This record gives sequence, C-alpha cells and structure tokens, in this order.
Amino acid sequence: TAARVTQPARPMSSLRHVVKSRPYRERSQPAARAKLGLLEKHKDYVLRARDFHKKQDTIHRMRDKAAAKNPDEFYFGMNRSQMTGGVHKKAKEAGPSGDELKAFRKDDATYVAMKHKMESQKVAKLRANLHGVSQQQPPQNKRTVFVDPSDGGGGGGGATSSEDGGGLDGGASAGLDLGVGAAAAAGGGGAVARRERKGKHQSKPAKQLAARYSELHQREERERKLAQCVQRLATERALLGKGRRKKLQSKSGQPRQFKWRQERKR
Repeated sequence: TAARVTQPARPMSSLRHVVKSRPYRERSQPAARAKLGLLEKHKDYVLRARDFHKKQDTIHRMRDKAAAKNPDEFYFGMNRSQMTGGVHKKAKEAGPSGDELKAFRKDDATYVAMKHKMESQKVAKLRANLHGVSQQQPPQNKRTVFVDPSDGGGGGGGATSSEDGGGLDGGASAGLDLGVGAAAAAGGGGAVARRERKGKHQSKPAKQLAARYSELHQREERERKLAQCVQRLATERALLGKGRRKKLQSKSGQPRQFKWRQERKR
C-alpha cells in the first residue's frame, strides 16, 4: 500500500492583522528648542536643498555669461534701452502726433460713413419692396355685382360695387344671401377643410414675409448704431483740434456733447 504523505499546516495569513504593531512616530522638537519652531524633517530638508542648489546654479551661469561677454558687442536695441536699478528697460516709443491722429480719425469716419450710407440704401430698398404691409392684415377683397334693370331693379341699370350688398335692391340682395347660404350649407365641413389647406399653403410665404420684416428691423438697428458711431468719430476728431471748449451735460445713454468758444477769425 502507498504511504500517506502529510504536509505541515500553513499559518493563517489573517493572524498578522491580530498582532499589535508599533505605530510610526516621528521625533518632535525638544521642549528646550520649542522657540525655534517645528523640527525639520528629511523631506523638508530635500526641498530646501534643491531650492538652494537651483539658485547657486543660476548665479554660476550668470557669472560665466558675464565673463564670456564681448565688450565690443553692440545691438541697435541698446539705443532704445537703458539700465535702471540693474534691469534693462526699453524706452517708450513716441506715439502718433496730433495731425496723425486726426488723419486716422478721418479715415475711420470716412469708412464708417460709407458703411452707414450703404446700410441706409438697403433699408430704403427693403421698405420700398415691403410697402409697409403688415403680415397680420387680412386681404381687402371686393366684388362687383351687375344687376339687369329689366328684372325690376331700381338702380337704373348700372353696376354696383360693394362688400355687403348694401347698394342692391331687396330681391337681388335676398337672392344673393340665399345663394351664399345655400352654398355654405351644401359645402358643410368641406369649406373649413379648404380654408385649413389654404392656410397651410400660405404658411411658407408668411414665413418669408416675417423673415423680410426681421431683416428690415435688424438693418434699421444697424443703421442707427452706425449713425451714432459717425457722430462719435466726428466729435473725437474735433477734440483733437484747437480751441477752447466746454463739455455740456448730456443725458444717460447719449454721446458726449461739447460747445466751442466762438473765436474771431482775422
């Protein structure tokens, strides 16, 4: 018979959590040195050492660069810079003169005035095409009814144009009303369905008309803003000129207004 082999029992891995371990504690600052603050740990020393060596390396590079500098080296940028407190500072460039600013303002005002004129022409063209017709206004339909005088009508044999048949005699108007009533009764719900279909067919033109009116309102607002911009540029250009002036008190939302003193021209 085969011999049975027995293996030694393994220790339970969960027992290591039962054994009480010593907690990690860092050394604190002694009471005699408490006035010096917290005790520096190794990680604090590493940060301080890296910062120190970084500054030392920067100083060494600057010394090497200064030692290797050519004393006869010259750049045209040196004419526009100066040393102030050990720091190079570039001199401020002179801005445009008053005449140059007036020329710039004139070009800007010319361009904006051209845009304002183009926008005004587009607004006038849109107004002429739309004729100010409101999209909610119903169509004004009229009808002309011809009455035969031989039927006993008292109109003298002429033609009458009306919407409610007020100019017709009693018989003709009654017959017209009866005819309309009979047609409405015969049509029944079909008339309502036709009107709904007609409204659906008219939805696209109505949307196009609404889009045209929206474009008109937007262009009118753009024209108004461009007019304000032209006025502001004209004021700024006038302020660059000579002459004593006085600022007038303007309402909120309005551009600045000035009044120049009248001078005698010789």
